[in-house]
Amino acid sequence: MVPNPLLRDLLTESGWTGQELANRTNELGAEIGLQLHYDRTAVAHWLSGTRARPPVPELVAEVFTRGLGRRVTTADTGFGVAAAPAAPPLWRTSIAAELTELCGDGPVSRSAMFGCVYSLAALSVPGWAELAGTAAVVCPAERGKKIERVEVEAARAMLELFSAADLTFGGGHARSALARYLRTTISPWLRSDATPAVRTDLLGTAAQLCYLCGFLCFDDELHGAAQRYYLAAVRLAHAAGDATQFAISLRALSVQARMLGHRRQAVNLATAATRALPEHASARTRAFLTGQLAVAEAAADDQREAVTHLLAAESYLDNAGGASAPVGTYHCAALSHHHAAVRACLGERPAAISALTRSLRHRPSTERRARAITLARLAELHLAGGELDRACHNWNQFLDDYPHLSSGRADAALATMRARLRPHARSHPALAVLQRSAALRRRRATTRP
Repeated sequence: MVPNPLLRDLLTESGWTGQELANRTNELGAEIGLQLHYDRTAVAHWLSGTRARPPVPELVAEVFTRGLGRRVTTADTGFGVAAAPAAPPLWRTSIAAELTELCGDGPVSRSAMFGCVYSLAALSVPGWAELAGTAAVVCPAERGKKIERVEVEAARAMLELFSAADLTFGGGHARSALARYLRTTISPWLRSDATPAVRTDLLGTAAQLCYLCGFLCFDDELHGAAQRYYLAAVRLAHAAGDATQFAISLRALSVQARMLGHRRQAVNLATAATRALPEHASARTRAFLTGQLAVAEAAADDQREAVTHLLAAESYLDNAGGASAPVGTYHCAALSHHHAAVRACLGERPAAISALTRSLRHRPSTERRARAITLARLAELHLAGGELDRACHNWNQFLDDYPHLSSGRADAALATMRARLRPHARSHPALAVLQRSAALRRRRATTRP
């Protein structure tokens, strides 16, 4: 084996030990759903010339990118075969080509999505005002089939279908099917000829489908893939001239950044989202974005702004009319969930519990996944307050919904439940929940492909 001097130089520049690099790689792997257990011995092997298996080279490059504050490629780490050409700026590449590459030509199984690494550098998205006058690169139209209004209507029907499946059964049920639909149907349509009006509507609908696919990946805790779909949605919304969908997609990136602990980026994205909204945006959409801004600010310890924006979201929703759309659904239950998140960040546990209870009361029956996640979070808050019986009651309700869901977030909630109840296993309610959850896990292990 040939030693890896490039990796050693990066370690020297960062000032990290081999164990520190291993720890950071393991933590970054967890962001995309991988359980890695590297230590200093593994790093020593890398330095001596051992090639790490994908996506570890990409993870190591991202670790150094974050740590050094500059872009580091896999070639820079010594894991690449040769110096990689500089990647073209995101906004200069073909959207259709990006979508085809993202969806891939092979399987879109959960394991195949692990190669997508979540990138902080990719969150530097131009604002809507900055993009004014900038032409989007979709793809030159190919001769052949011409897209008509009926194709756009079919795509919108599929959007409704996939959205309903996600709400009731979780992202894992529809994620692969939606990714295939984007690759086999939407991407070719984006390359086809159409009248300007039809093309604009197609681009807007494609943006919503990409946003939804990003959320399905997010729900399945495939964060690298989710980020890329969200960014594709941002670009498609820009191409369609749809500032509202552009803002909604930025909001999604903010939610993801906050969940992964990147608080400053979450606030910046949420702020950019609210600024991008056009004057004609609905009150419901304004509530949807402002509520997320409040949560991001609370997570970043900005109490005053968080409370101000939370009250503003409440005011917007009070004045909202019409039904929620398949993308950007927002109602009283969602607002109460934002209230709970803000109050929990501010250390107000009783207020958070009250808000989650209110959210459950208003949650539509079709939103099973959201109900399950809310119940699990409510149980965690009750247990943190020493209310074991109430926590077990909520976790039992969570287990009622769990067998019907295919959701990485639900799986994570189950794992959290088991970890927090083990110290209480001598209590009959806790033991009963643990035994029931163990049976559900065994049953899922024998039925999941």
